[in-house]
Amino acid sequence: LMAGYSQESQKYRSLGGQRIVFPVKTMYEIDGMGSSNQSTTGGLTEWAFRSYFGRANYTYKGKYLLEGNFRYDGTSKISEDNRWGFFPSGSIAWRISEEDFIKNSIGWIDNLKIRASYGLLGNADIGNYPYQETYSTTSYGFSEAMEQGVIQSSFKNKKLEWEKTKITDLGLDFNLKENILYGTLDLYNKYTTGILASASIPSSAGMSAPTINYGEFKNYGLELSLGHTGKVGDFTYDVNAQVSINRNKVMKYPAPSYGTRVIEEGKPYRDYYLYEYTGIFKSEDEIEKVTTPGNPQIGDIKFKDQDTSGGIDGKDRVRMDGAFPDFIYSFGANCTWKNFDLNLFFQGVKGQKFLLNGWGIVPFVQSSSPLPKYLNAYDPLTNPGSDIPSIYSDGYAPMTGGTAAGSTFYLNDASYLRLKNIQLGYNMPSSLLKSIDISQLRIFIGGDNLLTFTKYDYGDPERSGDGRACEYPQIKTVFVGLNLKF
Repeated sequence: LMAGYSQESQKYRSLGGQRIVFPVKTMYEIDGMGSSNQSTTGGLTEWAFRSYFGRANYTYKGKYLLEGNFRYDGTSKISEDNRWGFFPSGSIAWRISEEDFIKNSIGWIDNLKIRASYGLLGNADIGNYPYQETYSTTSYGFSEAMEQGVIQSSFKNKKLEWEKTKITDLGLDFNLKENILYGTLDLYNKYTTGILASASIPSSAGMSAPTINYGEFKNYGLELSLGHTGKVGDFTYDVNAQVSINRNKVMKYPAPSYGTRVIEEGKPYRDYYLYEYTGIFKSEDEIEKVTTPGNPQIGDIKFKDQDTSGGIDGKDRVRMDGAFPDFIYSFGANCTWKNFDLNLFFQGVKGQKFLLNGWGIVPFVQSSSPLPKYLNAYDPLTNPGSDIPSIYSDGYAPMTGGTAAGSTFYLNDASYLRLKNIQLGYNMPSSLLKSIDISQLRIFIGGDNLLTFTKYDYGDPERSGDGRACEYPQIKTVFVGLNLKF
């Protein structure tokens, strides 16, 4: 059994003053100039957080496991009516391999355990005063003079509550016959309610939006890890692999939000919402058939008229996959042979896409060279069979305007497999080291990010998200070294 109490608080006070345009450069005192060029600043913020928590563990015969936890948290960031939140969690497990019908009968099972857990978490990371009226100083004209006053700049919500997340997990752990096969499987469901965010209000309201509880969100998926250990003569090895599949769904949202991303109830969060690029215009008849923004010319990109209205507008945008990867994965190995050892690790992402524009993809941005693919650009006389658009530059509306920028023409597959790190080492035999009073000497060579397998053409696919095609890449590193012990 364990019980605890914690409390933390913070008070931050600032005070500043300045005068500018001093008459002498060597004058360093603040009173060395008149009051016409002076200003003062100051402020105070504070918050407090208190928690009571506890845990109970119980094990029976090493095969039936039970754990319960609780937190009772209070924060100054929420009003007194809803300030405190109770957040329990619990888990159970059964080590089946410890049962007699397994332990005495099936010798190739070293460990087999099933488990289940449930937990409730709270979040109140919403600034210091989301429910309290706060004021800041301002100036206003009154009787032909500027007077000092205070102003409230945002609406407040006294009914604010904790954001809560319920997490359920079912798991399996197993180990067969001296690690000939071992692994872990987890199925999880994560459901968040009362999401803390700014409300959507018109600018005519006169103040910024209050923080409110709105929206419900679901994350669910599986994580699988497998491994194998073996030995062949002097060669020993351990190989392992992991895969994670996650899906999400917006369960409740006040009003749909549309742009190049879309938020809508019953759908994945922030799916791409784009015009579908279908090729390039190769005749005046194609241009006249569908009215397209930007006054396109032969050789420019064209889009699918989803609603067959004869014109391209916001109604022709459609959802596109790729906002989140289909799955992420990794695998690696640790091997030894006599005095040599090798460690390597690969990681990868499948199905991730990025909407890119500007530097690194649009020709001639800040005098940059076009991509090599534009050597095969469409030309009605010399290259009429090409599907590469005619060469263009930044600011050309049919290729970089709002419709084009929000189209699948700039949506790029960023799936990749990368050798994240590798290291080869050699341990000098102890018989050779005794004569020089060295107990251990290991020489090694390795590298990070040495190999990447991808169809992504715009630098490093392991990037933060949408935006400019050019971003600073992961650094390739090669190193050599030695470990020495006397």
